[in-house]
Amino acid sequence: MHGVRVPKRDAEQVRRRLMGDDILLRDYQPIRDGDYVIFPASECPEGFDCVERDFPARRKKPRSLEDALREFLDPEDVQHVTKSFDIIGHVAIIRIPDELWAKRKEIGEAILRVHPNVRTVAAEVGPHQGVFRVQPVEIIAGEPNLVTEYREFGVRLRLEVGKTYFSPRLSYERYRIAKQVRPGEFIAALLAGVGPFPLVIHRFQPNIRVYAVELNPDAYRFLVENIRLNRAEGKIEPILGDVRDVVPARYPHQADRVLMPSPILAEDFLDVALAAAKYSGAIIHTYALGPNDDPFTEKEYELLRFFRDRGWDAKVLNRRVVRSYSPRLDQVSFDVYVKRL
Repeated sequence: MHGVRVPKRDAEQVRRRLMGDDILLRDYQPIRDGDYVIFPASECPEGFDCVERDFPARRKKPRSLEDALREFLDPEDVQHVTKSFDIIGHVAIIRIPDELWAKRKEIGEAILRVHPNVRTVAAEVGPHQGVFRVQPVEIIAGEPNLVTEYREFGVRLRLEVGKTYFSPRLSYERYRIAKQVRPGEFIAALLAGVGPFPLVIHRFQPNIRVYAVELNPDAYRFLVENIRLNRAEGKIEPILGDVRDVVPARYPHQADRVLMPSPILAEDFLDVALAAAKYSGAIIHTYALGPNDDPFTEKEYELLRFFRDRGWDAKVLNRRVVRSYSPRLDQVSFDVYVKRL
């Protein structure tokens, strides 16, 4: 193969000329030879020192994760790897089938190659666990660092993957609710986590007051930090504790709006949502899981019956599918107006 040999001090200038003349072979890497650099070329340009050399081929960046996986997985195995995964700051989180667990490190390295902004890849290692419903993970590639910062609508959110619950897939839902909030509202953020819902609301409507209750000490620590990072002190009050204790003791029936962002736990805390809601009227944002062929009908009936059985008028203002939760279940949201009868 032809090689153009030039002093290192002239290397960049010559590289640009070879590219301009369309004779630089970009699929191969230049090599160093003492104080010289040798560029691979399709021909030897006049006036240059040319040599014959073998050049190492460049490793081409795969265009997609599927392309990267094909380098070490059989085609049928590639189809079993989840192509859709979450990226939170510098951390990617993927679910790997049991039959491919032995290839987890290679899968992690493939993600790093395809996504240059990802520096850590973590794999889920079981279902959400414990009272805090956190997702256990194992680092399979990259840096051993699960503390990350995620940005959404100008909001900075710091958290630790594996110790706190957070879903970037609820981004639109947070925006949707934030745009409904009116100046002067008093909002109860129950099961607040690291604070994404109240902080996005504060970003769009700073003239509010929120109390954000979280039981997980790790999530509460980041909630406090995120309030500081986003200059929301005095507007969002972080409270460490159980909502069943906090709401009746400190803020009974004072909220204009109640946030219940957990799809799994929300149904267990509807009584607390009513304890937070103003008797004169409030909006409760709650979530549920329903069968994807009809995720609304049964859940809406149960929801309205729950409120009415306890002496509250209730009307669903809006309902929507938030996301696919599993092959058979959708996560759905309900915006419900309630008023004490």
